[in-house]
Amino acid sequence: MARKVVFAGVGHHLPEKVVTSEDVENRVYEASRFRMPKGLLTKATGIEERHYRGADEQASDMAYKASVEALERAEMDPEEIDLLIFASCMQDIAEPATANILQEKLGASRSHVFDVKNACNSFLNGLDVADSILSAGKAQTALIAVGEPLSVSIDWNITSAGDLRSRISALTLGDAGAAVVIRAEENGNGRGILPSAFRSYGDQWRHATVMGGGSMYGLNQKHGYFRGNSQELREQALKHIPELVKSTIEHVGWKPEEIDVVCCHQVTLDLVEEITKRCGVKLENCVVSIRDCGNTAAASIPLCLSRAWSKGMLTPGAKVLLVGGAAGFSVGVVPIVW
Repeated sequence: MARKVVFAGVGHHLPEKVVTSEDVENRVYEASRFRMPKGLLTKATGIEERHYRGADEQASDMAYKASVEALERAEMDPEEIDLLIFASCMQDIAEPATANILQEKLGASRSHVFDVKNACNSFLNGLDVADSILSAGKAQTALIAVGEPLSVSIDWNITSAGDLRSRISALTLGDAGAAVVIRAEENGNGRGILPSAFRSYGDQWRHATVMGGGSMYGLNQKHGYFRGNSQELREQALKHIPELVKSTIEHVGWKPEEIDVVCCHQVTLDLVEEITKRCGVKLENCVVSIRDCGNTAAASIPLCLSRAWSKGMLTPGAKVLLVGGAAGFSVGVVPIVW
């Protein structure tokens, strides 16, 4: 009998510091004396506030706090985790994998650990890898954790409208951690992760970058900040995400109106609304985090999943759809029967 991979617990963490979009606009002015049009950020993105990390709060700390909640909800001990994947845009250090640091903090000494990194789709790719390993019988339980202290990648020195065009996407970023616990069951009783789909379009990689930290620019600080072409990213998202969503749910035999919960990566509120409309799914079934958390990169999907858990939306048998779009450009769609 085929093994099915089911969700056992989810959790998230938001740093205490709340930063409004007005605060962000004021900080840009303080850093460079460039005055953004008042209210531009909220008007353009739908973001009213986001969270920023404390001075000593690292990516692994955010992932740790979220993992503790996920394990508690799963009623599991860290020692029961066979596989631990850290799946984020950010990381504590360049070497070794941040998963090792998270393993030490959790006390998950039995776990095989490693990082999975693919921009904002890191979590979905980490989940896909874990699903494959558990389905193959190489592990029984897995923890996929995200820690995104994204505020460190914001360049506040904006001096012109030209600067703003390439850096406004960085001003949407918020810090967060999120985690899920999954386990393999012999039959799943109809529950579990269904066939997922992923597509990549590598010729579009230049639209959103942090150029520093690799062989191209080394540790040159001026290349350590996020840059993005918001319009190009939007066009890629609208071109590729609805198409993959439609083909994936058709493959598993779902109709758009049957989907109970949608958790998607979120960059702006209007893009969430437009993609939901084009996919034919109900907007009220989409868990929205962009208004009060901003763009939390790879944490956004599991963060929304954790909020759906808290709201009682993840009832047994619920049809749940995870949808991601990321710099690169890549798209991922994961259907789940809860």
